[in-house]
Amino acid sequence: MSLTNYQYYSIVLLAVGVASMVAAFVWLFLTPDNLDKWEKVPRYRTLGAIIGLIDLLWCIPNTKPLLPVSLHVFLLPLAFTFAYLGWQFLDYLLSRAIGGFLILLAHYLLANSFAFKTPAAPVLAGFCMAIGIVGLFFAGKPYLFRDLIRKSAKFPVLKFSVSASLFVFALLSIIPGIMQLVQRQG
Repeated sequence: MSLTNYQYYSIVLLAVGVASMVAAFVWLFLTPDNLDKWEKVPRYRTLGAIIGLIDLLWCIPNTKPLLPVSLHVFLLPLAFTFAYLGWQFLDYLLSRAIGGFLILLAHYLLANSFAFKTPAAPVLAGFCMAIGIVGLFFAGKPYLFRDLIRKSAKFPVLKFSVSASLFVFALLSIIPGIMQLVQRQG
């Protein structure tokens, strides 16, 4: 049994919602006492290279229409090569990779939310715009992720605001994901 695009999108919504829920709860544990551990996270190279490779592999289908067919054979090796080069030479690799992932995710969710008539699509579109912009900032100025962690540990209002935003996004992903799966299968 293969998944349809509709089912795949619904499962992605659920996975994004669960990941966002986990991130919301983890964000609540930021304190000045454990800040030295958490502020190193944006610089993780190995996890950044893995997510960066996922980003690059995700871009391959979007790149193919732009290149001559004779160059398509180079896309997969280039993805692995660039992931390795990023692991070797880039600082704040996890922050950059998360930024790229958020940009790609925002585009995917936004495009499919209207294509599949997702419940609360306009509200989800607003959150997609927000995560896309956050992704642009994390990819372009990766130290901002570290600064957000530092300020969230120092200012409880910011910590709870970020956590609440992640929680609302989780609900906006999980509830429509469940509704879509039940609606199509029922």
